[in-house]
Amino acid sequence: MPIPGNSRPLAVVIGGSNLDLKSRTLGRPVNGTSNPGCTTSTAGGVARNVAENLARLGVRTELVTALGADAAGEYLRSATEAAGVGLAHSVGFAGPSGTYTAVLDDSGELVIAVASMDAVDAITAAVIEQRAELISRAAILVLECNVGEDALVMAASIARDAGVPVVVDTVSVHKAARAMALLSAGIAIHTLTPNVAELASMATCSGAEIPELLEAARELHDRGAGRVWVSRGPRGSLLSERSYTGSSAEDLPSCAATLVDATGAGDAMIAGYVASLLNGFEPSQAARHGRAAAAITIESPETVAPSLTFAALASRSAACDAQSRPIQAHG
Repeated sequence: MPIPGNSRPLAVVIGGSNLDLKSRTLGRPVNGTSNPGCTTSTAGGVARNVAENLARLGVRTELVTALGADAAGEYLRSATEAAGVGLAHSVGFAGPSGTYTAVLDDSGELVIAVASMDAVDAITAAVIEQRAELISRAAILVLECNVGEDALVMAASIARDAGVPVVVDTVSVHKAARAMALLSAGIAIHTLTPNVAELASMATCSGAEIPELLEAARELHDRGAGRVWVSRGPRGSLLSERSYTGSSAEDLPSCAATLVDATGAGDAMIAGYVASLLNGFEPSQAARHGRAAAAITIESPETVAPSLTFAALASRSAACDAQSRPIQAHG
């Protein structure tokens, strides 16, 4: 169960906050024409979503993000603080707040999305350096690759020098190169969380089956990634670990869930994982908790499921545990 009171370890999350605009078609989408549907708006952004999920899971959380001087920025600040996330170390941005506009089909699957992320450029290396004390007293640091390379390297370097483990969300194929900059700088990453396409952009990957994914993960282990947790979409995820005791991997099929809206599932997965690490679980069990958080989230119309608690996470994870399959040690 979550650690109570002010003794709770601190998670610091660095990255973007967006106003999410989600349009869902009422029937099968037809390209090139108007489609009947409905549109909603909610607080979003990878880092902001991870931070809110962490707070809902009982983790003391500080978010370093950039908020525009507009109504969207005020809404994002209000919604995020109301969820229990600290924003004292975030920065203002003179331009508009970030937006993420998504079109979902009638089943809740993403058809296309457009992200306007200029605000995140305000999170510079100088801004991060000014927050060195905050990062140094964290129990864990979560970075997402919407942040510029120089700022990511600065944050991860501060964490390394303070002995703070770093979890990195690669975000997209294009921006995954920023995670590689950390490894190239000799900064060890506790956990790297690409999907299959992002993994292939970072390492030699000849296919999407487990043997090929493990070979690619081995390359990243060799460069300093302790754990590579690969999202495989409906097929679940693959957690590959390397430590001084050897290497291991586990295939984690997705939890059975009724899809309502897939937006935010990956962010919840990372938050469930990080919250579980902070509560003393080994990475393998933490990853199981992460997939349970994703299942809870896709069953909610909200980007961050209001029903997400650590008790709900543990209960859902227990129901899914029989599906996990260990893989023979490798490497």
